[in-house]
Amino acid sequence: MPSKSAPAPFGAKQGSSRGADAQPYDFRRPNKFSRDHVRALQMVCETFSRHLSTLLATTLNSVANVSLASVEQITYDEYVGTLPNPSYLAILSLHPLPGAAMFQFPLTIAMVAVDRMLGGSGPVTHLDRSLTEIESNLMRSLTERALRELSYAFESLVRLEPEIVQQESNPQFAQIAAPSDMTVVLTLDVRINDQRAQATLCIPFDSLQPVLDNFASQSLFADRGDGAPEAFGRNLQDALRTTSVEVNVRFNDVTLTSTEIVNLVVGDIIPLRHGLEEPVTISVGGVPCYRAITGRKGRRLACLIVSSERDELA
Repeated sequence: MPSKSAPAPFGAKQGSSRGADAQPYDFRRPNKFSRDHVRALQMVCETFSRHLSTLLATTLNSVANVSLASVEQITYDEYVGTLPNPSYLAILSLHPLPGAAMFQFPLTIAMVAVDRMLGGSGPVTHLDRSLTEIESNLMRSLTERALRELSYAFESLVRLEPEIVQQESNPQFAQIAAPSDMTVVLTLDVRINDQRAQATLCIPFDSLQPVLDNFASQSLFADRGDGAPEAFGRNLQDALRTTSVEVNVRFNDVTLTSTEIVNLVVGDIIPLRHGLEEPVTISVGGVPCYRAITGRKGRRLACLIVSSERDELA
């Protein structure tokens, strides 16, 4: 029986040598995840990392990068023991999944993010204190945006509606599970400018179990028969036929100077400079697709399609 030690990452990136891949295994606490489960969670984490990188870069207007470091299966007590105090901790509900989860940002990253959102250059100071109420509210708004990306990443497994229900700074006050309960911990390497640290997302196994059980019976990685691609194509076509898209009829653009725009008042007339016989453009989902002439059908305004953008390009 091997000596008890913290379980090694079961989804960590592998090293270059085979010897580095060997990890200790505790038979008294076997993994609850199958190989398919691990692959699915890794895909979710990598998608979330990419979208979180874009979110941080655009929101903070700085160089930011987020990458998946590992996916671990450890007890909640072991997870809490690894967290620095103070940290920024967001307690989450993951409707429709039961229970709660926790999203943790190290204070280094939280302070940089807050400073950038307030227009600063992002220096790290006063790391020995918790966030103030204003700083916590700023981090809450940033985390809520991150949760939308998390919901998108999980769509292949379940449609989540994550929501922040509580914010904490001391890990001992953030009890989302019993100390001995198994959890899945997603560790993310976060870099904002020159500051680097690791953020974590902890989800109890009991919360993920309904999703994983359903995934096991309808695996995304199961072998497909010869007819599956055709069936998938038909289903996709059927879904597209019932999907609503926005269709717009547009006249030619009108160009005005800034002075003319500022001087506009109620009652002014802006010439469209669009000939009566000149076709209008029909855009589908914002993409120009057809040319048409305007007219009427009964009492309603209508337009008659006379050509497509594809025909004009040809």
